[in-house]
Amino acid sequence: MTPISSNDVGSICGLVVCTRPERLDAVAECLSQMPGVEVHDRNPQGKLVVTVEERPGEKIMVNRISQISAAEGVLSSALVYTHQE
Repeated sequence: MTPISSNDVGSICGLVVCTRPERLDAVAECLSQMPGVEVHDRNPQGKLVVTVEERPGEKIMVNRISQISAAEGVLSSALVYTHQE
């Protein structure tokens, strides 16, 4: 069996991102423009369901989550799921 190097591992994580309801569309658009980020769902109260995908060999996950948390209009973000393959 060949050992898996860290360059062969891909990751995905799920976040719940909260924003003010009036900023929901702008924040969703901003996050959608970030590489590896996809907005899957939203509700009128200002919550977004977001995934971040890190392809094998990339090391972007922590930085991308930090960028999401710091994006204009984001009140909070919570990591709710993570998986590596």
